[in-house]
Amino acid sequence: MTAADEKAVALDDCYFYHTLELPSFGRVEGSWDLTGRYDEYTAGVEVDGKTVFDVGTASGFLTWEAEKRGATVTSFDVDDPEHLFMLPFRGSERLENPTEWRGWYQSWIQRMRNGYWLAHRDLDSNAECVYGNVYEITPELGQFDVVMVGQLLVHLPDGISALAAAASVCRETIVVTEGSFPADDPLASLCGRVALPDIPYAWYHYSYGWYREVLAMLGFRTVEITAGQYRCNEGNHADLIELATIVGKR
Repeated sequence: MTAADEKAVALDDCYFYHTLELPSFGRVEGSWDLTGRYDEYTAGVEVDGKTVFDVGTASGFLTWEAEKRGATVTSFDVDDPEHLFMLPFRGSERLENPTEWRGWYQSWIQRMRNGYWLAHRDLDSNAECVYGNVYEITPELGQFDVVMVGQLLVHLPDGISALAAAASVCRETIVVTEGSFPADDPLASLCGRVALPDIPYAWYHYSYGWYREVLAMLGFRTVEITAGQYRCNEGNHADLIELATIVGKR
């Protein structure tokens, strides 16, 4: 997005995935309210003086909070509706009306991107942002001290490949915050249900054991897991949802 485009973004042009507190606009409500919970959400991983890569930045909550704590941040987000992966419910808009579906989601992506850049401008952020396919993140982007992956894997059909791509640019610490469950075996639980065809974007939740196994596979020597309840403002979800924060260290 050019500087001219950034200046043109207005609040009505935006969709916010995260609730944000903005100097010029006050509180803007998003689908997830993590305000005041950053340190818990990221398990208190130190970022002062470090480089951070925020994978699946959405409205940028993790980016802005890491910057406040002294990090140099690069955000990453989806660039194209084809890189939004939906469960293949028969009769879904994506399968029955692909052109209309693509147009709707292209608009949604742009509105979310607008929200990021409006916040970027209003918070006087220095963060850079890169757009692409999460599966195509490669070391050519550089190496980052801390890589954060916030509630992204549930939206992807292949969690191992996505985590491997994120890990490929991680020098020290990876932080994954996601719906999970405390089983020692490396298990995947399908979130999608025929009874819930209006939630086609939720693929899998992975067990604690899955994260320990996969992160060890990717070269992280220690893995620590904590859990907390976080507020969701989406009407088709519970008000409070438990998320696990998984921290892997090289």
